[in-house]
Amino acid sequence: MASYYGTKFYGRKTANGEILKKGDLTCAHPTLPFGTMLEVTNLANNKWCVVRVNDRGPFSRSRILDVSHEAAARLEMFGSGTAKVKAMVVGDNGVTMITRPESIIENSMELVGPPEEEEITVIKPPIVAKKSPTKAPKKKPTQKTKTKKKTSSKPSVKKKKK
Repeated sequence: MASYYGTKFYGRKTANGEILKKGDLTCAHPTLPFGTMLEVTNLANNKWCVVRVNDRGPFSRSRILDVSHEAAARLEMFGSGTAKVKAMVVGDNGVTMITRPESIIENSMELVGPPEEEEITVIKPPIVAKKSPTKAPKKKPTQKTKTKKKTSSKPSVKKKKK
């Protein structure tokens, strides 16, 4: 079972000397060394996050963790104030060594950063002086020769009137 820090604790020093901040992914655990990285999963909704141990507590026998405000938001545990959780050690000294496959892609994108916008340079073709098209000389119209009609080869015979 896990709970989250009350607002009165933010701005105060934790057991390792850090100032507790709402936006950090940190937690309190009774015995784990400071800097231990835990993957905490809310068993009710399967939401999870990785937190770093930087404080001691909780001081209730039924709870194993107190998580920061940001961790509680990612675990979606504000409604009840507590949640049944599974905690697994995934790293040490603030370094996560074991991670879920789906988070590898997310984390690698954080390392690479957003794609840079490339500046596109438009290259215009050079301006070439246009030559006026040369016109082909006009051809003189050819004269058509008149052809005579061909007549039949039979001589025409005129009939006489009787």
